[in-house]
Amino acid sequence: MNYSDQRNRAERGDEFEAELKRGWGLIKNCWFMKIPDGKGATRPADQIILLLEANVLAEHKRTAGDRFQLSFLRPDQISGLASFERVLNRNFSLVFISFLNLGQQIDEAYAFRFNIGLGHMKERGRRYISIEEFRQNRLPCIRLTRIPGPDGDAWGLQEVVRCYRYI
Repeated sequence: MNYSDQRNRAERGDEFEAELKRGWGLIKNCWFMKIPDGKGATRPADQIILLLEANVLAEHKRTAGDRFQLSFLRPDQISGLASFERVLNRNFSLVFISFLNLGQQIDEAYAFRFNIGLGHMKERGRRYISIEEFRQNRLPCIRLTRIPGPDGDAWGLQEVVRCYRYI
């Protein structure tokens, strides 16, 4: 992958993070913080979100492809997401995946619990989850809906707040 491809991928990811940030801003009693990139340090995910009854460690990924691949995550992210839920009963590790391929008219996003997704992949002997599996709810997930806003589109996260325990 050349530098231009890497920069384009990073910009697409930053755009998705901004859309999610606008969505979290619409949730009452929600506090969120981006986990800063360290210089060579490990980082377990993109954000920590504190809700009245839960703490969410969130990782955001955007792809033009048709699957979420475990290789999208660095080893420190896999470890951080997997272990976060073991610390407190109110901790949840969520992955937000955006499938954006304008050439194919695809613009869909889903939220799923990392450990459930990891188990789903292990049961099938592979390291990915296809968009069809998300569409058909073959693993517990929430399909996000777009909300137009004055500062740009956001992803509606109300259902995530209501149902995070069940995905």
